[in-house]
Amino acid sequence: MKSTPGTEIVEVANGIYARLHEGLTNAGIFVGDNGVLIVDSLRVPSFARDLIRDVKLITDKPVNYVIDTHAHWDHSWGNEEFPNATIIGHENCYSEMVDVEYNEQWRSKIISSGDPWAEEARIVNVTPPDLTFETKMSLHFGGRELEILYFGRAHTSGDIYIHIPSEKLLFTGDVIQEKRVPYLGDSYPADWPETDDRISSLPIDNFVSGHGPIGNHGELMEAREFIHALVSGTKQAIRDGKSELDASSEVITGMNDRFGDWIGFDTMDEKFPDVYTKLS
Repeated sequence: MKSTPGTEIVEVANGIYARLHEGLTNAGIFVGDNGVLIVDSLRVPSFARDLIRDVKLITDKPVNYVIDTHAHWDHSWGNEEFPNATIIGHENCYSEMVDVEYNEQWRSKIISSGDPWAEEARIVNVTPPDLTFETKMSLHFGGRELEILYFGRAHTSGDIYIHIPSEKLLFTGDVIQEKRVPYLGDSYPADWPETDDRISSLPIDNFVSGHGPIGNHGELMEAREFIHALVSGTKQAIRDGKSELDASSEVITGMNDRFGDWIGFDTMDEKFPDVYTKLS
């Protein structure tokens, strides 16, 4: 039996799997002695059910834990399919997921997109974490210590990272991606560089992000440098009195040689206004 079409399940360490979904959202699968831990429940319940079926290709053990790397719908709106699991997230993730206005803005955007999951989004029961923390949580699972870390605001207000020190492995959500421009719409660009600096201090060899392929430490540093270049360039353009349009042209042109081949860079002119506004 093969995994869900469009997915690939890669064992990144003994008993730890990256479920990569081309063009969509990745998940993590940790197999412990008595159960399973999932990183990100995906975008709608049907996607979560596909994930559960794929877990059963690996083990019949029940899902005991789900970790939400952040509140965005494509990572957490499958939570309702895990009623017997403890759902872990940052306290800011919880606050966003119980914010009715926040959820309805996302729901409206998804429904109007006309994507195949748009109609299902109408009836999603947004299910927030039931176990939250402030800065760090340790979980001993499958004979390993998992460090669940919060380093500050970045892609959202509640991004967290699952660090497995024994494997030099990190699950990064959407904050760090391999040669891919992250979604910047409700981000915190003033805080993001410092958050990336703290992530980059971790002794890791490889990372699994929320989208795209598995990355290495060098690619993690490139993702950090992208954010630093974007934020520092935008701040300088604002100090120089540049308009949003002129700043956009200057910053994007300045970044093109190094990052122009990244997925999503071709639409940086659409993403830039959010960054400019928040840094002004």
